[in-house]
Amino acid sequence: MIRSVLTAACLAVLSAAHAQEDPGAAFPDELILLPEDVQRDAQAGDFDAETAEVPTGMTAAQEAWYRAQMAFVSEDWYLARRYAETAAVSGITDAAALAGLMARDGRGGEADMAAAAGWFRRAAEQDHPVALYQLGLLARLGDDSLDLGDPRRWFERAARAGHIDAMVAYALALKASSVPQDGQSARRWAERAAQQGSAEGMYQLAQMLDAGVGGERDAEGARIWYERAAEANLAEGAFQAGMMWADGEGGEQDDAEARRWLRIAAESNYPPAQGQYGLMLYQGRGGEADAALAAHWFGQGARGGDAESQFLYAFVLAQGDGVEQDLEAAYRWVVAAGADALGAPVHNRDRDRLQAALERALPLEVQARVREAGAGD
Repeated sequence: MIRSVLTAACLAVLSAAHAQEDPGAAFPDELILLPEDVQRDAQAGDFDAETAEVPTGMTAAQEAWYRAQMAFVSEDWYLARRYAETAAVSGITDAAALAGLMARDGRGGEADMAAAAGWFRRAAEQDHPVALYQLGLLARLGDDSLDLGDPRRWFERAARAGHIDAMVAYALALKASSVPQDGQSARRWAERAAQQGSAEGMYQLAQMLDAGVGGERDAEGARIWYERAAEANLAEGAFQAGMMWADGEGGEQDDAEARRWLRIAAESNYPPAQGQYGLMLYQGRGGEADAALAAHWFGQGARGGDAESQFLYAFVLAQGDGVEQDLEAAYRWVVAAGADALGAPVHNRDRDRLQAALERALPLEVQARVREAGAGD
């Protein structure tokens, strides 16, 4: 069994995607400063943020920031943005960060990346971790009109200010560098994020240990960190841990343990794991063989876009093994398996042989119809 069925290019895309923050995520926890009872009342709509009483002794800027938070948790986006901007102009950095997030997401007004960058810059002057990280994300969009330069510098500043997601982003930027010493720094930053509980940091550290980035390859350490990432609910970590157990990399070989980790990843809807878990079931590795359940998981992975799963599903459909034989459906999936998730050709002799056999068995008009329609059941 090949441990990783993904191409290097595909893994790079996945790694970059992991480091992206959910674009809809606004008002990070570190910005929610209201007392819990105020948050609760605001969320219940028990008072109006514009007229509600505020604690005594506040300055005008503090009051504006307080009302911005009340309005935000009340989902009064217009008021929240107005008060946040007022407080930000008066020097409250958390308010500037919130104003930037709202401008970025179009809450309380039109989305405005230039305005968002301006508010984030204002907060970044005081080394605000969230604002620095957001500037890195905006810089990574490549919009020259924002004049943000290299995202790496923003991620570095945010990482040094303690932002965990920024540590991962900075580690990935260093990993992509052609400077050998940057690989060592990449591993250190990934480990720092991992040690602080970041599932993505754990996974990226495992990847670096696995590939020998920033030092000698450490398969044992990689397997440990893949498992920790899996325990932190990262399906990719469970997949890689399972494949390492299956191949005996980084420790003993154990099919039952491999099957357990692959099942976790498969049930987490990770397509490459669904195909590989199905293969364990099909071959009876780590437990009893179950062709019908294997076919089910091959189908799940195939529909998820994994080329290896598509080939395996085509194979059982062609054989009628664990599923009713259907040569036309088999042909649809074997054709789909000819390219990976990025559209790059997949070179697999077994797939090529199966496609050739199906083309001998199916009329030309059926083949043409399948190719025109594309993959699917």
